[in-house]
Parts: sequence; C-alpha cells; structure tokens
Amino acid sequence: MPSAPRQESLTPIQRALFSLGTFGSAGPNTIVVQLQLYFTKYLGYPASVISNVRGFSIIFDAVTDPLMGYISDHTESRFGRRMPYIAIGALFYAVGVIGMWFAPAGLSLWQFYLFLIAMQVIFTIGVTMTSVPYYALIPELAREYRVRTTLVSWMQAGTYLGTTWGALVRRYGEWRGDEIRGFQEFAVLCSIVMIASYAVIVLFVKEPPLSAEQHALLAARRRDARAYLTKHIRGLGHSLGFALRDRHFLTLFLTVFTYQAGVLAGLWMYTFLLDDWFGKTWNTPFAQQYLTGPLSVFRDAFFLYIFFAIGFGVFCLPVWNWIGKHLEKRTCLLIGILGIGLTYGSSFWLFAPKSFPLLILYCLFQAFFYCAANIFPASMLADIATHSEWQRGEANEGMFYGANSFLMKLYNAAAIFWTGFALDHIVHYRPGEDAVQTAETLFRMRVLYAAPATVAALFAVFILLRYDLGRQKMAEVAEALRRRSEESAGSDE
Repeated sequence: MPSAPRQESLTPIQRALFSLGTFGSAGPNTIVVQLQLYFTKYLGYPASVISNVRGFSIIFDAVTDPLMGYISDHTESRFGRRMPYIAIGALFYAVGVIGMWFAPAGLSLWQFYLFLIAMQVIFTIGVTMTSVPYYALIPELAREYRVRTTLVSWMQAGTYLGTTWGALVRRYGEWRGDEIRGFQEFAVLCSIVMIASYAVIVLFVKEPPLSAEQHALLAARRRDARAYLTKHIRGLGHSLGFALRDRHFLTLFLTVFTYQAGVLAGLWMYTFLLDDWFGKTWNTPFAQQYLTGPLSVFRDAFFLYIFFAIGFGVFCLPVWNWIGKHLEKRTCLLIGILGIGLTYGSSFWLFAPKSFPLLILYCLFQAFFYCAANIFPASMLADIATHSEWQRGEANEGMFYGANSFLMKLYNAAAIFWTGFALDHIVHYRPGEDAVQTAETLFRMRVLYAAPATVAALFAVFILLRYDLGRQKMAEVAEALRRRSEESAGSDE
C-alpha cells in the first residue's frame, strides 16, 4: 500500500514552539551587536580591533556552515538528524556569549585580542550547530508552498520579540548602576533563555522521520567504511557544488546579497549614529513630558530604535501573510526590497532635524518592508531545496541552508571589516565615552548609512526578476514528489 501523504499543515502550537528557536537566539545576537560600541566607546579600544575579531569569527562561522549542513543531512540517530546538534550547540552558544563579556581585567591589547577570538570561535561553533539544523527543518516540517511562509512568519515573530527584549541590555545596565556589570549579567540571562528555548524545541517538536530512500543511502555509506572519510569529503564538495550551481539558489542569493550588502555597509554604524546624533538618551521636551514612568525605557535611543524598527514587525507579519496568499513570493520580496531602499535613503534627511516623530515614522516603515525581506527569502529557499530534491532525487535541505548561511556570513564579515575601517579612516570616529564627534563625522556617517542601501536595492530588483519558482510550479513539484514517495513505498512492500 502507498504511504500516507505527509501532513501539510502545522497547528499554531507547533508553530509557536518552533519559533522559540529564533526567540532564544535573538537576545544573545542583539547584545553581541553592542560589542563594538561597548569596547570602543566605553573601554577605549580602536573600532578596527573589534571589527577584525568579529569579522574573522564570522568567516570561521561561514566556513563551518556547509559542513554542518552536510553532517546533519547525513546523520541517522534515534534522536533525529537535526535535534542532537541543536541541543549540544546551544551549550557552546551560551559559553561563547557569556565569555565575551567576562574578559579578565588587566589584559594587554594582544591578550585581549586572543581571548576575544577564542570566545568568538566557541560562540560561532554554537551558532552553526544550532542555526543550520534548525533552519533545515523548515522544508521538512512545512511541505506546502503557503504553509512555509506562515511557519517562517512565526519564526520571524520570535526574532522580533527576542531582539526587542534583548535591546533592554543598556537599560538594564543603567538600572544596575554599573553598565559593565549590567552587560555581563544580561549576557548570562540571555544565554539561559536561549538554552531553555532550544531545549523546548528538542523535547517537544517532532522531527520528521527519514524516508526509505534516505535510510538506504545512509546504510550504503556505512557499509563503505574503508573509504568513509574520502567518500564524505567528496560528498561534501559534491553537495555544496550542486547547491552553488542551482540557478534558483544563485538568483535568490544574489538578490539578498545585493540589497543586504547595501544595508550592512552602514548598518553596523547605527549604534554609533544613534548614540552620537540623538544622544544616549532622549532629552527633548517631548521625551521629558511624555516618556516618563514605564515609558521611560524609550528614552534609550537604542531600545527605541529596536522596538519600533524591529519589534513592530510582529504586527506586520499578518499583513504580509495575507498579501502572500494573493501574490507570489517573488512579488512580495520585490515590494519589500524597494521599500527598504527608499526607507534607508530617506534616513539621510531624517537624522538632520533630530525629530522624534520622524524617527518613529522611519522605524515603522523600516519594520514593515524589512518584514517582507525577512520572511520570504527563507520560505523561497525551502522551495528551492524541494525543487532540487525533485530534480536530483536526494534531499539536501541542510546543505542549501548551510551554503546560504556560508555566503551570507561572508558578506556580513566584509561589512564588519568595512565598518571598522570606515569609522577609523573615513568617518574619523573618536573613541572614548566622553569624546565629542564633529559635524563632518556625523555627516559622513549619515551618507554611509543611507546611500549604499538605496543603490543596492535597485540592482537587487533586477536580479530577482529571473526567479521563477511560483505557486503553480511548486504545486507540480510537490505532486511529483508525492507520487515518487508512494511508488517507492509500494516497491518496498
């Protein structure tokens, strides 16, 4: 008898449980963004030093992502092929996050450099072990075109909520009366939440079982024990090469790379720009009159930006899910990219008047358009992995997400290197908590924040027009895979 078709929908509880992964990891990732500001502004280290450490660690992380994707694709255990790595990786993740904020006192510059590199390596191993298997579960848990967008939306909601609460790190430091101690304690708290979130996923999210074809493939590789290492090295290169040669994968990656490269060229400066243009806290008449009591948390410029530019995206997710029901994913992403370019371009004029209402309006537009740019690429990548499975006859979800993460982190690293170089040599940023930045410095920061994103968005739109995996095509692929699975199950009997 043919096997029963795989369930094509996920309950709200299943989606909420799965989104805990992004909720848990978003908090630590948010406070890690503060490292450059913390070490440069408060401890006086040159911006380029921190950029180098972060950049090299991200390159290391990028290199390990395809390897992790391949390993999880070819793992077979009674705990699943993804969950064991998520569980162990969460522990490495926590050690790295906490360690970065607890550098021993009295270290020389080079000693501090080496210590931070070691902590970054541990941190990136944890990120790789958790994130790649976690994202590879998307096409396995959600097999239908629209359901994938819904699942990614829940994951994005977790990211938004986790990022928002992680942005309280500076507010917590002020409340503690000791910012250094506040950062350290908050890092521990974020790490505990992250471990607990991944633990819930490992315990309560059921990983789909391997198909008969996957069991047979893994069994054949175990029998070939004499050439085990050689076979897997070749297999890794073959799987990675197949992903990098996939036309749809390259089109989507180049699209995301182009507009994200424009954004990242200035994004790592936004903590500096907020601090030095608006001030660490809002002290305008509006803030003094209205941002009091429980609302005083919004006096922190960093938290205000995170809350409205990222946290508000939770309310945009249902809107984009509704739009996604009526439009193709490619069309939704096109709208998001164009909106991002126009929004970032407008920030050049936004930062000049130091207007509180204008900043809020800017943040809301950014949240709306970035919502589309966050959820649809991950959903489209799941479609690409499924389309590849139909073409190739072998599922490699982990490799596609690993290869995508590998390429993304390379340009993240390039953006961090660029930020440190630009702050030191183009913007001429003055390190130190009491340093006052010149008007020319702030002007250059505004240009580097706004201009690249606008130009890159226009190029990205033209690239995305070549993507053609739409709703109808994916329905045909899903039906073909279903028939293939039924025939395979029938032949086994």
